[in-house]
Amino acid sequence: MSVALTICFLLIATINVGLCYGNFNSGCSPSEREALLKFKYELKDRSNRLTSWGGNEDCCGWYGVICHNLTGHVLELYLGSLSVEEYYPSSGFPSFSYYYYMKYRDYEEYYMKSTFGGKISPSLLNLKHLRYFDLSNNDFGGIQIPKFLGSMKSLRYLNLSGAGFGGMVPHELGNLSNLHYLNLNGGNYHKYVENLHWISGLALLEFLDLTDVNLTQSFNWLKVINILPSLVELHLSNCLYLQHIPPLVNVNFSSLSTLDLSLNYFHESFVPIGFFILKLLHLLI
Repeated sequence: MSVALTICFLLIATINVGLCYGNFNSGCSPSEREALLKFKYELKDRSNRLTSWGGNEDCCGWYGVICHNLTGHVLELYLGSLSVEEYYPSSGFPSFSYYYYMKYRDYEEYYMKSTFGGKISPSLLNLKHLRYFDLSNNDFGGIQIPKFLGSMKSLRYLNLSGAGFGGMVPHELGNLSNLHYLNLNGGNYHKYVENLHWISGLALLEFLDLTDVNLTQSFNWLKVINILPSLVELHLSNCLYLQHIPPLVNVNFSSLSTLDLSLNYFHESFVPIGFFILKLLHLLI
């Protein structure tokens, strides 16, 4: 075997190994690195969790940042804080007692010291390949969910549960046509929707949690959600006050397995008959 042929063979073998084990990471692009830094500067980082963000280090090694093994594009941002349930993983959420008070005070101390706050920089729009974005259980002081998030078309997972957003949920989120998971659950600030027409743009959605989001202005909520063909899990706890459940002529929840309507107040004490003919449906009312 000639030397040239041997070199070519070794080069091909090296490339194959590199592809298998992700050793050809080119590092994140300068534009995405700059976008992350601008995002950091707008945040209040109470516990200095983002101290690794900066210097000359590749941003793919920064806290909470996951990049593509080959291209180096930023794919995922894990910037959530612990929920109460996650803070007490072994013993579970403490019961209502003095013991509960003392343990919950520990969580409040953690929450005050560890959560992110501040503002969400539109520099995130430069993360063109971002698929996963978790900002759950932070405290952004009741500011509105940024409308520009609806322009981040590559997102497949968006978790803003308990993140401290308030005000009207922007209909621009309906532009996230690749979204599979959307969680806007809870928080200490009032959130509401004027209507849910924008939900119809999320045809790939499998998980939707609007717990504690006021839906009383959205009279056609059930009709809109009924057209989501891929929905598996739906949480609408504590969303509806003295509202009628609109009738459905055709029930289209073919893939739905979990529906949570707990802590709501309806004029009629019934659920549409279509819900009862759904196989495998886990119904919470």
